[in-house]
Amino acid sequence: MPNYDHSCNKCKKNFVVEMKISEVGEKKITCPKCQSDDVTRNVTNNSYKGESINRYTWDKS
Repeated sequence: MPNYDHSCNKCKKNFVVEMKISEVGEKKITCPKCQSDDVTRNVTNNSYKGESINRYTWDKS
């Protein structure tokens, strides 16, 4: 299952939530530190890798 990075807008804690793609936007996420539901999903690119691109030099292999 993919991991999604989140940030709490109340206590500023960053945390990761593992959930199915079908749960994104549907599942209620709360901060593990302060239990606030005022959280923002961060845009990251950790889980997507192109097999034909060398990600360290950005050249096609």
